[in-house]
Amino acid sequence: MIARWERWWFPLDTGFDLAVCRILVVGAQLFVFVPLFGTTPAEHVAVIDHAGAFDHPQWMIAALAAAIPFDETVWSSLVRVVYPVMIGAGLTTLIGVWTRLSASIFALGTWFLASHDGSYGEVHHTEVVLAMFLLFLALSPCGRRLSIDARRRGPPATETDAAVWPLRLTQLLLAWSYFSNAMAKLSYSGTQWMNGYTLQESLLYTSIQWNRPLGLWLAQQHELCVALSIATIALELAFPLAVFVPRTRPLILISGVAFHVVTFLTMNVGFFQHIVLYAVFVDFEGLAARVRTARGRPGFGRMGGYTLGRP
Repeated sequence: MIARWERWWFPLDTGFDLAVCRILVVGAQLFVFVPLFGTTPAEHVAVIDHAGAFDHPQWMIAALAAAIPFDETVWSSLVRVVYPVMIGAGLTTLIGVWTRLSASIFALGTWFLASHDGSYGEVHHTEVVLAMFLLFLALSPCGRRLSIDARRRGPPATETDAAVWPLRLTQLLLAWSYFSNAMAKLSYSGTQWMNGYTLQESLLYTSIQWNRPLGLWLAQQHELCVALSIATIALELAFPLAVFVPRTRPLILISGVAFHVVTFLTMNVGFFQHIVLYAVFVDFEGLAARVRTARGRPGFGRMGGYTLGRP
């Protein structure tokens, strides 16, 4: 059992899947989540100037505040410095220059800004698993493939046993984030959470607050809300199967994408970071091998990639 446990966490691997996930997740954070969903330095500074003190500071901010007492000028300057440093480290992580050091700085910068944003009484947790994955990149050989560092060193001579655990651990964190949500709903409300009225109330409030016509319409469909409530619990309880039963992954991940898209369109709740992190479930090296094999077949490139029928 111990040997199987170790093989599950630390199998020999080229690091290709980890490198692809590094590019996808860091690229999404830099070019999608930070500019579209993140808080700008000006917004950070505005909160600092308005609040006058932290309200329930997150642990990272509390630790820093012990050394740097709250002062509007000092903390405003700190935010203005951290933001461009984080962006620069993200870019070098993306292309793979001093990859592990860059990933460390990028992870710490992301943690700092997310923690600071949540230290004034309103905590958002959409980026938690993504921030953890960035830390795992810093602790792993994420620049072993598809990086400028790798081009400088040349192709690695052997496989490594340190390139899979970040993907496995992120899979477990994603599974736990869904499963624990379902357990919390059932623990506090039991089957009452699936009566449709709970979802209708949430839809009414958020759709009016965020001007979501689809959500307002859905809030008036009680039977549909019952079905969606049951489907939500089923998805969240079943998500761990995606970790341990690979055959279930396509259905569960597609359902997860649909779930997050619907909640965004109806309630303005966007966990798109989770969707990007679904990449940790994908066998990119296997896909690349199949593409290379397909390219070598006669007729590839005609009729959309293959000739119809056998030659």
